[in-house]
Amino acid sequence: IGLVPVADTAVLAQFQFLLDVTHLEVNNWTRDRGCSLHGVNGCSGSCAFANRAPVPRGYRLAGVWRNQNPALWARYSLMRATVLHECSRRGCVPCPVESCKPAFDGLDSSSLLAGANEWRLFHGSSEAACRAICARNFNLGLAGSGASWRAEGAETGSPLYGRGVYLSERITKADEYSGRTHAEPSSTLHFALFCRAIGGRPTVCVENEIDPEALRNQVLCGPYHSVLGDRVSKLRKPFREIVVYDKDQAYPEFLLSYTRLM
Repeated sequence: IGLVPVADTAVLAQFQFLLDVTHLEVNNWTRDRGCSLHGVNGCSGSCAFANRAPVPRGYRLAGVWRNQNPALWARYSLMRATVLHECSRRGCVPCPVESCKPAFDGLDSSSLLAGANEWRLFHGSSEAACRAICARNFNLGLAGSGASWRAEGAETGSPLYGRGVYLSERITKADEYSGRTHAEPSSTLHFALFCRAIGGRPTVCVENEIDPEALRNQVLCGPYHSVLGDRVSKLRKPFREIVVYDKDQAYPEFLLSYTRLM
């Protein structure tokens, strides 16, 4: 029970390939990456845009741990069964994501559930936060308290799609929120989770004008189970994000450590 190191070299090679394939090489800066002069949330949006912090050209895997947490897995499995039952009654359109395409749909010989949009997705944070999530699951009250863009003087940001669990199909997006280890200040290691998430029927948001409360109501009180924030197809932004508003719809399955290639 707990975080168990993955030692199989073939599996580690799969994870390195995952980081390679899910890295977006061009048009990959957002304001959550921050400013090269003032860091994240240290200046205005116009300053950050004019002085964009460099985006890594890639990532080198350092370690992988499988999270064996029976209590969290039981809650996730119950939620997954509930969503699958609803999808079997009302239908569910498959929604492919980059991090689950072959050969990652059966990563580490563990397949994903067909018929209910079960995905594996990234979530970047500090080492301490990642370990806490593996032990106790996500805390929705902390949404917007990390590297998310915030107004000058504000203590927290306003998450784009409301308070929920934010997940990404691309390591490049998750890396915007990844922190270094605090145990060794000189370390160059960064951390991210690779989570299972049950998306069910996502409501797809492609517009720039977003009503977070309306989206939340569509999911919690309506026919949907998650939000697919697609800022790529219409707005030509770099990334899509997936949001679930119930923490039991996500299971922190793997902890990854890596270095940035600059």
